[in-house]
Amino acid sequence: MKTGIRLSELVVLAFFPLAGLAQEEQGFADATPWIRHTIDNTSLGSDGTKTADVNGDGKLDLAVGWEEGGVARLYLQPADPRQPWPYVEVPAPDVEDAFAADLDGDGQMDLITCSEGDHQRVTIHWAPADSEKYLDSKAWRSEDIPVTLGTTRWMFGRAVDVDGIHGLDLLVGSKDPNGTVGWLEAPADPRNMEGWVYHEISPAGWIMSIEWVDMNGNGTPDVLITDRKGSLRGLRWFENPGASRVRGAWRPHLLGVRAGEPMFLGVESGTGAPTEAIVVADLLGGWALYYRQGKQWLWEQQAYPEGLGTRGKSALLTDLDQDGKMDLVLSFEGALEKSGLAALMDFRSDSPGLLDISGAAGVKYDFVTAIDLDGDGDLDLVTSEETAADGSKKGLGVIWYENPLK
Repeated sequence: MKTGIRLSELVVLAFFPLAGLAQEEQGFADATPWIRHTIDNTSLGSDGTKTADVNGDGKLDLAVGWEEGGVARLYLQPADPRQPWPYVEVPAPDVEDAFAADLDGDGQMDLITCSEGDHQRVTIHWAPADSEKYLDSKAWRSEDIPVTLGTTRWMFGRAVDVDGIHGLDLLVGSKDPNGTVGWLEAPADPRNMEGWVYHEISPAGWIMSIEWVDMNGNGTPDVLITDRKGSLRGLRWFENPGASRVRGAWRPHLLGVRAGEPMFLGVESGTGAPTEAIVVADLLGGWALYYRQGKQWLWEQQAYPEGLGTRGKSALLTDLDQDGKMDLVLSFEGALEKSGLAALMDFRSDSPGLLDISGAAGVKYDFVTAIDLDGDGDLDLVTSEETAADGSKKGLGVIWYENPLK
């Protein structure tokens, strides 16, 4: 079933399973797991993988927080991704998210971490100006943003230019107590830590995703989030009021997943074009697809296929086999002795093929990124997995799966 909503409306959508797919009755079209390559498994609780080309060599590198290990690492992609990835490590207690950006404009990518637990802060780890010392942990300097200290459990962030001045700002979100989503305004001198100012866009319960995308087709990026808990839970976006008014109110729009627990989302948009589709993993309720049709958003929701993990974690729209049709990659928690990473090929057809990507290894996967790591022309999958079969945080670590489809 499909439901239409106008872009200007603020509505709550109910759950209607899309009956035509009958995915709950289908088995794996291909149950042969993809080859898994380990980037790093030497710490505990790998928690998300974000990409950036930190050294300008045209290859995407990885930022990863190791929550139970209390560190964040920035990995440089080698010429052969099957070989060891050199990395730099910085301290990051209770880290929940890590990402790279050049905040001070010195040409070197810095590392930003968001911490929950008892640590509760956003920290900037300044890279050394000398690129020869980039992998020397002692040459890095870690400084907390004072306005974030002890206020809430910071969960997710993005480096974007919100106001058009002073370079990159930080979009950040947290979970209760004092859950919030908003942006940290960079001062004229980004190294003046007291000068960073927080502007709340909305209260929140538990932020999972934050994306900086054009939702209404006016050429200006908006803030798109998933919030999994509390009275404001759901898939929401906040309308950018324009550069001169970003310190004021951002108009909220609710798309849906109001009754479930929306986890990580994926978006589809053309280069320089507005967002065309959004897919969300609802923890227990299946995947929900929202797609643009004229001035409306249509939506459909479907239960997860059998044989996969018990709790949906993330959803990604990508064309794995490069046939011009979108595929849906899903990752899961609760995947003990089940597949924690799978794909529905041509997922909007009447009979999508289900691929087992991970096999039974791993229990708690995080969000997934599609990158052609090995340079063979198809998209491989990068993710992290944090929980071993015995319940410890010695999971598979930071890993990538080699695409065999081409």
